[in-house]
Amino acid sequence: MKTYDDPELQAIAVKLTSDDPGIRRVAVMDLVDSGEPEAVELVIHALNDPDTNVRQEAAKVVDEFEAADMADALIAALGDNDEVVRNSAAHALADLKDPAAGEPLLKALDNSTDAFVVSGILRALKPLRLAGAQSPALKCLSDGDPRVRREAVAVLGWLKQTENLPALVETAQRDEDPEVRRAATGALVYASPQQVGQALIGLLQDGHWQVRCEAANSIGKLNHQAAVQPLMDATKDQLWQVREKAVDALGKLGSTDSIPVLGECSKDAMSNLRKAAIGALGAIAHSDCRPFVEIAMDDPDPDVRKLARWAMSKLDAAA
Repeated sequence: MKTYDDPELQAIAVKLTSDDPGIRRVAVMDLVDSGEPEAVELVIHALNDPDTNVRQEAAKVVDEFEAADMADALIAALGDNDEVVRNSAAHALADLKDPAAGEPLLKALDNSTDAFVVSGILRALKPLRLAGAQSPALKCLSDGDPRVRREAVAVLGWLKQTENLPALVETAQRDEDPEVRRAATGALVYASPQQVGQALIGLLQDGHWQVRCEAANSIGKLNHQAAVQPLMDATKDQLWQVREKAVDALGKLGSTDSIPVLGECSKDAMSNLRKAAIGALGAIAHSDCRPFVEIAMDDPDPDVRKLARWAMSKLDAAA
């Protein structure tokens, strides 16, 4: 192993050559306190240690170092036979966020077939927003593993390219995995209502409640006014989580047509829905909202009463 000028780092390097894996593991922990840039080399060395516990410790401390030089070692660690090492490496790669890591990540993506490795690389590529990631991410939308498809959706969502919208809409509507559909539905928020509004309205009818929630949330973010009636219909969904998201979205859209529906929701047996409804009525702040807000001032739930006071202040200000 290389000889280091820094005495502390040299002592750690010596420990990392010990026959005792316990000593090598302690050496890895000592690296965090060394503060030397050259410590990265020793972390990479520890990531390749024959002992699982040493590799685990190395993967855990990677977050303490900001060095794109570590990208190759972390990519290799994604294929480690120990789950803790793999997960730690994937987490560290995602946190690297260094454009210099882009080239080795793209190269590794092109040469990898293991689903865990591919999904980990895609997760690391997402915040880098590299144009070169677009083509492989689109290809990964047809991968057999939902983890890969989900991470590919995230990459495309962060790239925010109009030409990717048809593929994302297709994924949101047709992927067999509900979590992938949910992720794709959420990724559509960089588009305009004209581009994806109708697709999002259709997704309010998806067979999985989380997709329906995400569709309502995305509609609210996009301020898709044509979705007022479908959202009002969604306030009657069988699951309160979907009803709550629909109510939130109606508040963002601000249509007075939704006031009677929101008023009914403000009297629902579910306190979370009452809170959402009062929040939406306060956001709309039309005089027709006042009777519902007045009733909520005496709600048994203190959080609803607090929101009612806020909503009343909005109504008074608007008046």
